[in-house]
Amino acid sequence: MPKTNFDILWIILSSGLVFFMQAGFLCLESGLTRTKNSINVAIKNITDFGIATLVFYSIGFGFMFGSTYYGWIGKDMFFPDFSKTSPETSVFFLFQLMFCGTAATIVSGAVAERMKFGAYIIVTTIISSLIYPIFGHWVWGRDLQNWDQFTGWLAHLGFMDFAGSTVVHSVGGWVGLSAMILIGNRTGKYGKDGAVRKITGHNLPLAMLGTLILWFGWIGFNGGSTLAFTSEVPKIITNTMFAASGGMASSLIYGWIRLKYAEATLPLNGTLAGLVAITAPCNAVNSIESILIGLVAGILMFEAGVLLDKLKLDDAVGAVPVHLVSGIWGTLAVGFFGDLSILGTGLDRVTQILVQLLGVVSCAALSFGVSYPLLFIIHRFYSLRVSPQNEFQGLNYTEHRATTELIDLFMEMEYQKQTGDLSQDLSIEPFTEVGQIAERYNLVLDKIRTNIKEKETLAIELEHNLSLLQSDLSTARKIQSGIISQEDKLTGDLEITIRYLPLTEVGGDFFDIMELRPGLTRVFLADATGHGVQAALLTMAIKAIYESLKRGIYSVTEILYHLNNEFLHTFKNLNQFFTCIVVDIDTNLNLIRYSSAGHVPQYLIQGREIHSLEKTGRIMGVIPNTKYTSNEMEFTQDSKLILFTDGLFEQWNSQKEEFGEERVEAIVGNLKGIPIGEGIDQILKKLDEFLAGAPKQDDISVLGISRKIKK
Repeated sequence: MPKTNFDILWIILSSGLVFFMQAGFLCLESGLTRTKNSINVAIKNITDFGIATLVFYSIGFGFMFGSTYYGWIGKDMFFPDFSKTSPETSVFFLFQLMFCGTAATIVSGAVAERMKFGAYIIVTTIISSLIYPIFGHWVWGRDLQNWDQFTGWLAHLGFMDFAGSTVVHSVGGWVGLSAMILIGNRTGKYGKDGAVRKITGHNLPLAMLGTLILWFGWIGFNGGSTLAFTSEVPKIITNTMFAASGGMASSLIYGWIRLKYAEATLPLNGTLAGLVAITAPCNAVNSIESILIGLVAGILMFEAGVLLDKLKLDDAVGAVPVHLVSGIWGTLAVGFFGDLSILGTGLDRVTQILVQLLGVVSCAALSFGVSYPLLFIIHRFYSLRVSPQNEFQGLNYTEHRATTELIDLFMEMEYQKQTGDLSQDLSIEPFTEVGQIAERYNLVLDKIRTNIKEKETLAIELEHNLSLLQSDLSTARKIQSGIISQEDKLTGDLEITIRYLPLTEVGGDFFDIMELRPGLTRVFLADATGHGVQAALLTMAIKAIYESLKRGIYSVTEILYHLNNEFLHTFKNLNQFFTCIVVDIDTNLNLIRYSSAGHVPQYLIQGREIHSLEKTGRIMGVIPNTKYTSNEMEFTQDSKLILFTDGLFEQWNSQKEEFGEERVEAIVGNLKGIPIGEGIDQILKKLDEFLAGAPKQDDISVLGISRKIKK
């Protein structure tokens, strides 16, 4: 304990360094969280120290350093009046208060971005009044009238934790873990498939500054724990620097090997892991051992983070790997590496390790065993977690009504999203990056308004035309029946079977069969968007355009090229499209030549073989001047060609099972040797059996083409 004024000055200076660590935690945690939550995290780091001060003074200090009750808890020294005590006691309280505040702050990072501010104050109160003081009594409790007389039961067993790897850091880590489990993960952190979504902090340079501040403050954290300015202080501070550097190096290199890149937060948390680990044994190890302790801490920190992700436990800043895992390792390292003569416990190496392990387990039992049940009960009556809506908006605004330029921008955007009102531009904050974003967004809004106005005009025109058509459905039916013949045909040397089943009275399928010259027949099949009156309107347009192109002056590819361009010109800006296939059947040369614009594969049966007529170009109505290619295939005396629209297989039964292309192809494969008309009827019969009374969902057109049977 401090014996001279110089010792007292050293402890006050160390207390100031440890207090300055609060600024480091503030920068680190707010930098590692998103902008919308950074103010909330900063406020927590300020508030928790003030709360810890009041609670530790009124209750915690008495539980920790009051007269002991069988080594378990202090029973007096509540609300002490330090103005009437020696300065040694006052400065000792000051130093211990800094440690209490540090333990409370650790939880802030673990549960950042989803815990209510009021809930965090409750957690800080629990740590400062019960968990930290009671475990601190077990390890550091002492008779304030006789400074060298330790009173805690763990201290009597020989448990050593020089500056708080377990007493401070593991306590905060265990409480943070229990709170993380209770309140759950940040929305979107883990996908349903187990994928981990990395949520990057908004200001990594600020977080790095926070790490350097913490590193600097650890000089007082470990060096001040001598409670006197002794010759051991330089060694302790040097060991602290070595371990921090070892943790930084190992986490960076090991993580680089594992991840294949130098992840930005590894030097931060690796450094802190080394600092936490050396905190317990810093007075009893040499320089090489300090570096080794830091190296192991950096690797353990990385693997602990990986394990948390596997368990789907969301630690926003890595508090559990840094403070809990590294704190456990540092506490055990006292037994593994500590100079037994310096420790002065009188225990051999194995016994010292076992006692250190007992301390770790005891800390877990008290910290997790008290915090989890208490927080669980509180959570039943007062939700510790913010609502999903508040989490989405960010805790800066929802918890504190603290706005920033970016938040104000998001609020205006959210209003537009909720109301659909795009009539007003966003407010522009001049000479800022956010203002530049708003200015660009307003240009996009202006373009959207123009497009919406154009589409509204077109929609009104289309609605007017459709209303006229719907007002006289019989007229549409007559028109479509005029352009689509549903009777089987004999064309040249070909027999053509036609099955047309519109979903409603009028449909969106269209086909045309024409003999260009003796021995050459052209077949056209199209499937327009949707069904009903609107689709029927499109088929009429397709019919009108195709009629002007179908004569023999154009090849199958030229027909599709011009049909696409004319259709785009006619239905400009209406986002309408269709698929089609055009087939020229030459019975003189026993060939077919076809071109398919996005149409589903069709089938050609030749003896025992089935061939597919695959797509040769993109669908109609998407891009102007689209080039199409064609294919040629044999069409012998026994050949049968089956053309159909996708309504044939895109039908679903009551079990949500699709009829499907594979089922159609299998049925077609069994049609060898059967007249084409009977074969098509078999396909439709199988479809009806499959649907078992369920309604059809699309128009169906099937054309079967074969050579006439010569008598």
